[in-house]
Amino acid sequence: MKIKKYIFLFLVVLSFSLYANEYTEEQQAKIDKGMEYFNVYDPFETFNKKIYYFNYKFDKYIFLPTTRFYKAVTPVFVRKGVNNFFNNTKNISTAGNSLLQLKIKKTMRTIGLFTMNIAFGFGGTIDAASEFGMPKPYEDFGLTLAHYGVKKGPYLILPILGPSNFRDAIGTGVDTLINRNFYNESYLPDMNEPEVALLQGVNKRDHVPFKYYGTGSPFEYEYVRFLYQKYRELQSDIGTEVF
Repeated sequence: MKIKKYIFLFLVVLSFSLYANEYTEEQQAKIDKGMEYFNVYDPFETFNKKIYYFNYKFDKYIFLPTTRFYKAVTPVFVRKGVNNFFNNTKNISTAGNSLLQLKIKKTMRTIGLFTMNIAFGFGGTIDAASEFGMPKPYEDFGLTLAHYGVKKGPYLILPILGPSNFRDAIGTGVDTLINRNFYNESYLPDMNEPEVALLQGVNKRDHVPFKYYGTGSPFEYEYVRFLYQKYRELQSDIGTEVF
């Protein structure tokens, strides 16, 4: 009888252990899934939140009023032409970074798209390539670094520019230098003038519907951080413009 009792107790303990282990793993999986929304490496969170607030103030008192003025005095077709023009200039960086990643076909497609918009789109003010159904390839130096295995590093909020990370911040700087050098070598130094950079910034803000603290959520910072990470992963996966 004693042996039967010991066997019974052993089975009870064993069953409980297995159940507890399964329960723990299941609960942990749920917790991990929930934490995915917030689980971004952000060791500078306190400082980032201060920059986030600075960007909010800059956006509210400088960027948005400037954008509203720009929309008020500029006809729609002109704004559309300006937007097409700056979008076409992104192909310069995309072609260069596609080449750095040894994506030769993508490089050739991007150069073809760029020249088509220049030749048939009045210097890029009309998106002629889209009229022909051509996709919009996209690459930047941040994605090039990712292609070669460079980790993204800590999450960063850049003044005025917004969400980024250590890898993308370096990429943004390198892309800016590449574009400046390209314009100088192409005898287009006017593209490096501050007025052009200002117009490019206002145009970009005009096409971003986001408003700081416009969600009404106390977790807006965390949502933006998570969405930026997913946005970049999607860009890397599909290799084209997402928005």
